[in-house]
Amino acid sequence: MEPVLELLMALKTAQREVERRFNHLLRPFGVTAVQAEALLIIADGQPVSIADLGARMAADPGHPSRLTDRLAAAGWIERRPSPADGRRTDLTLTPDGRDLVQRVVAARKPYFDRAAAALVEAGLVDVLPDVRRLLDLVRALPEPE
Repeated sequence: MEPVLELLMALKTAQREVERRFNHLLRPFGVTAVQAEALLIIADGQPVSIADLGARMAADPGHPSRLTDRLAAAGWIERRPSPADGRRTDLTLTPDGRDLVQRVVAARKPYFDRAAAALVEAGLVDVLPDVRRLLDLVRALPEPE
C-alpha cells in the first residue's frame, strides 16, 4: 500500500474507533457522537449556520441539514433565519441542548484525560501540527483527472 494511503487509512480508522467508543459512552444520553459533535460546535460559536456547521464537521453535502433536522426534532437546537442574510439559517442551542452539552463534556472528560496521558506516554503529544499540515497538503493537491 502506498504510504500516503496507508497514513490516511490509519487516521480514518482511528477516527472511527474514537467515534465508536463515544457512541457507547453517549448512549445513555440518547445522543450519538456525530450529534454531540454538532452540538459542541454550535455551543462553541452560536449562532452557527448550517453551512458553517457542515464545514467544521467536514460533512458531505446534505448531511448537516438532515442532522440539524434530527437535533431540532429532539429539542436540542432552534433554527431561525439569519437577520443578516435571509438565505442563511442560524442554529442555537435550546436550554435542553445546553444541558446536554454540559453532560456530554463531563462524560467524555475522563476519556480525554486518559487519551491525553497516553499521547504523552507514546511521544505523540506534538503530532497535531503535523496532522494539520497534512490536511493542508491534501487540500492543496489537485483533483484527480
